[in-house]
Amino acid sequence: MSPNPLDNVGDTVTILRNLGKALWSWESCAAAPLHQPCASKLCSCQRDGLLSRYHQYYAALVLAYVGETTISSRLIKTHEELFRAIAKLKSYPETTRARFGELAFPQPDDDVKVAQHDPVQIARAVSLVVKVMLMLEPSPIHLDASDRVESGSFKTGWGSDVPFSQYVQSVFPVRDHPVLSHTDNERFSEMRWNLRAVKLRELGVIFRPTDDIQNHLRFSRKDNILEVFHHTAFLKEQLRATKTGGPHFSDPSTSIAAGSLPRQLVLEVLDSIQAVLFPLSDKRSKVLLRSLVRSCSFDPDVLNFEFRSIRNHEEEKVGFVYLADRLSDLHNELESPPPRGWFEHMIERKSGARYMMMATLIGVGFAVTLGLLSLAVSSYQTWITYQAWQHPRSPGS
Repeated sequence: MSPNPLDNVGDTVTILRNLGKALWSWESCAAAPLHQPCASKLCSCQRDGLLSRYHQYYAALVLAYVGETTISSRLIKTHEELFRAIAKLKSYPETTRARFGELAFPQPDDDVKVAQHDPVQIARAVSLVVKVMLMLEPSPIHLDASDRVESGSFKTGWGSDVPFSQYVQSVFPVRDHPVLSHTDNERFSEMRWNLRAVKLRELGVIFRPTDDIQNHLRFSRKDNILEVFHHTAFLKEQLRATKTGGPHFSDPSTSIAAGSLPRQLVLEVLDSIQAVLFPLSDKRSKVLLRSLVRSCSFDPDVLNFEFRSIRNHEEEKVGFVYLADRLSDLHNELESPPPRGWFEHMIERKSGARYMMMATLIGVGFAVTLGLLSLAVSSYQTWITYQAWQHPRSPGS
C-alpha cells in the first residue's frame, strides 16, 4: 500500500484505523483493506464514529502542520511517518525532547549533500507527535512562546533535557486534598455535588471547550471562563488500553508505553466531566451538557456513560489527586463568588465579611434615606406652620 501524504485526509477509513492501531494497539480490521464496513461487533473500528471529534482534531492538526511547513523542510511527510514517530515515543518514554528529535528524525549523513534539519522544524514535528498522541501541547519556548500565556495561565513546556515521562507528570502535579482526594470522606459526595456546572452557570461562568488536556478546569476570573477538555471518546480509548493492569498504568512511563496518560489522571478527567460538572444522573446538568454539544461543539460522546468496558470494579468512585487543586479552586469560587458590579468591587472579596458589610451598608443607606425623608417632611410641616402663623386667616375670610 502506498504511503498517504500528510495533506491527504480524505481516505479517513484507512488513516484513522491505522491511527487507532498506532495509538492504542487496535487490532487490524479485515475489512479496512477492502474499504468495506466491518461486520464484527467486537472490532475496534466499530468505535470510529464515536471518535469523530478526535478525528476532526487530528485532521486540523496535520493540515496546520502542512500549512506552516514546506515540502522540502517538512520532517513528517506521510501519515505513516507520523505513526512511526508515535511508536518511537511510546517505546522510549524516558527519552528527553532533544534525544527524541534525534531518534525520530535523524540528521542526514555527513557525506550526503543534504541540508541538516532545522531545529525549528524538529520542534514542530515533535510537537505534532505529542499533540496527536496525548492531546497535550508541549509548548517549547523557542517555538510557541506567544502561546504560553493564555487567559492568565501558563502552560508547562517539555524542556529539551527533560524526560518525557517527567514532563507528563509535571503537567498535573499530585496534590492531596482533605476531602476531594478521599472517597470515604463524609463530605466527598456533597462537595462533588456542589461543583455542578449548573451552579457555576448561576455565577455567570462560561464553559469553553479545549483540545489541550492541560487546560482542563483552567478558570479565568478576568473573563469568567472555565475551560473543559471534552474529548471523552479519546479518554475512553486510553482507559480501554490500560484497563488490564489498572493501577500499574498510573506510572507515567508505563502508561505512555500503552499510548496513554497516567490512568488515574484519565479517570479523574473523565469523572470531573461526567460525575462532577455534568453528572449524567442529574436532569438539569444533562440538559446543559446537551446544549454545549449543540452550541459549543463538545464531543457528543460526552453524553454516553460507560463502565464495564473501560473501568475495573474498584474504580467505580475515584478520588482526585491530579485535579484536586483545580476543583478546590472552583469550590472556593462558589463559596466566595467574586464581586461583579462596581459596588461589590469596593468591598473586600471575602465571602462572609463581604456580605455582612454589604448588608450593613445597605441598612445604613436605608436608614439615612428614611432620615432624610423624615427631615424633609418635618421641614415642610414646619414651613406650613410658620406660614400659617405669619398669615393668619380671619374668620369669614
